[in-house]
Amino acid sequence: MNKIKSSRLLVIAGIFFILTGIFCLLSPLRTYVALVRFSGIALLLNGIVLQVASSYAHMSFAKEKISMRIDSIVDMIFGILLIFNPFMTFILFPLLIGGWILCKGVIKIFVSLLLRKQISGWSFILGLGIISLVFALLIIYAPLNRSNDITKIIGAFFICLGAVLIYDSIKLRRMHETINLLF
Repeated sequence: MNKIKSSRLLVIAGIFFILTGIFCLLSPLRTYVALVRFSGIALLLNGIVLQVASSYAHMSFAKEKISMRIDSIVDMIFGILLIFNPFMTFILFPLLIGGWILCKGVIKIFVSLLLRKQISGWSFILGLGIISLVFALLIIYAPLNRSNDITKIIGAFFICLGAVLIYDSIKLRRMHETINLLF
């Protein structure tokens, strides 16, 4: 039985995020309601996909696999928070999604600095962490509190996240199915 390749899982997740981001930009109000409804499920599934992808990764990158697993745990925690409290989710959605993006950014910054001697692309990972922090702060402290504006910021972040996942999948094929510290 052939194992599922990590790079294919990341492409699937990347395409999903890009399409969600485009939908956020094209129809922000409708998307806000849909995001509140389905983002918990999406984050939970993304956490599972990242967990599976890290399991199939090459063993020579154990520290990177740990980072991927931490990311997947964060995704699953926020997914569960969004699923099990739908009414509060509608009201607190920007704070929950902003908090999720903030956690992802902090993890990326911390791990990239911690492993900068072992990973050649650590500065790229650090940049992704900083970009995540900027998006998180824009969502949490949005100067325009309308759901349309917050949804557009989320859409831009999802497009960036999807592009990075697809870039990472291309990089994984070159690295013999290893996982690095990208989203």
